[in-house]
Amino acid sequence: MTPAPDADAPPARAPWPPILIVLTLVAGRGLDWLTGGALAGLVAFPGAAILGGAIVALALANDLWCARTFARLKTTILPHRAASHLATDGPFRVSRNPIYVSHVAVTLGLGLLMGAPFVVLLTPALAVALQKFSIEPEERHLLAKFGADYRAYMARTRRWL
Repeated sequence: MTPAPDADAPPARAPWPPILIVLTLVAGRGLDWLTGGALAGLVAFPGAAILGGAIVALALANDLWCARTFARLKTTILPHRAASHLATDGPFRVSRNPIYVSHVAVTLGLGLLMGAPFVVLLTPALAVALQKFSIEPEERHLLAKFGADYRAYMARTRRWL
């Protein structure tokens, strides 16, 4: 029988999101280099850099909104620290994980901005890795910490979008 998670224990030991983003960017650029830019046509369309820049700007604005929401609630934004309050307003009304949505969007936007097709192609793998290494452990933590309140929030708010 698996023991119930400790409600005060952090959801993860490592800050996975920045690690996973950097790995995605490095792997994508490495694959671009190894293939000699063979797939460059995927991101070489008029306005790709402008679109990428706009996606990055919107994602960073969303991150700031999320940070302000956490600051107002006096809870941590760090994914490897235990939460003290449940955020359900602001950007958290639309998504249970708006920061992770931003992480995926920033990575996609950077891929377009840099003209890096493998960064763009690896972005869905980043989303899967974030879900496995960050979101699912955080959900277990939040269920242990906030119980019925978090279950109700899960029922009315999507995980991603």
